[in-house]
Amino acid sequence: MNITKAQKDGYTLISVENDAGMLLRLTSLGAGIREIIVPDKNGQRQTVTLCPVDEEVYKSGYHGKTIGRTSGRINGARFTVDGNTAVLEKNNCGEDNLHGGATGLHAQSFEYEIKETENGVDVVFAYLSPHGEGGYFGEVKINVIYRIYGGQNRFDIIFEGAPSQKTLLNLTNHVYLNMGGGLSESVLSQTLYLNASHIGRLNERLIVEELIPVPEEFDFRTPHKIGEHIAADSVQQYTKGYDHPFFLKEGGLDKTACALQSDKSGIRLEIRTTYPCVVLYTDNYADSSVEVYKGRYDEQYLAACLECQYHPDGVHQSPESCGIVSPEKPYREVIEYRFKLV
Repeated sequence: MNITKAQKDGYTLISVENDAGMLLRLTSLGAGIREIIVPDKNGQRQTVTLCPVDEEVYKSGYHGKTIGRTSGRINGARFTVDGNTAVLEKNNCGEDNLHGGATGLHAQSFEYEIKETENGVDVVFAYLSPHGEGGYFGEVKINVIYRIYGGQNRFDIIFEGAPSQKTLLNLTNHVYLNMGGGLSESVLSQTLYLNASHIGRLNERLIVEELIPVPEEFDFRTPHKIGEHIAADSVQQYTKGYDHPFFLKEGGLDKTACALQSDKSGIRLEIRTTYPCVVLYTDNYADSSVEVYKGRYDEQYLAACLECQYHPDGVHQSPESCGIVSPEKPYREVIEYRFKLV
């Protein structure tokens, strides 16, 4: 394992290269992923992520960063747990909260520690989110652990949260993925598998209104290209592409929740998770003025996010499984990323 560190403007970039050809660039800003590089079917190393090149654009956005304290959109930008009410920033249509607001975890500087393990290294990012930050109640000690394996192109993200009182957490990573290598193709031509039996039907503010059995144009249980049904009215309505929560038929780290692969590069990513939900977002609102890789500028459908998490508005709709934690029941969820060749 080769580990290097570089000081950037306000954060540290940590690069970890393993023995199987994977290079993972991590950042202490938002405990995030800056870049993933893996070998393609020809043995050439390829970048399989999209991220702004400009530092100021990168620092202000979500690309590759940890999202929290809550991921997705919370209806009305408020919730109540155990008699305490959180009043959050209304940064979604002036009514709801999106991704924890401007002071969310994506914008915070994390401390870090690098630990050797039996199978590789752990990069442990730590942040103490104070009571009242972003309108959330309770102090929470948050760890985001990147577990990187030495002999295989795999890493895990382990989210841990130790709260001072009963509160809400829903943490994920917002990495933008493209298996084609160097953003040489859009994700419309890439094949997606998503083991979801239900999706969230959305209103015009993209708040989940109800869970419905997965319709044909959202059904990726039989793998097919992302572009096959993306032009359907039901996919385009309100979102201009996929930006929907998919609720897994089966969860757990012994099952593949979703997979994305490119025929061009032969790179396949398989994701396993302890979470019950994956939000699929297909870069629908790309900014064509933003350079995202070596002269390549962003464009619609150039990447896909597969954000493993709880129901975004679960605190209102499924409180039995939404990320409510307490000192007696701390937070721990896992996402595994496994790269293969096909």
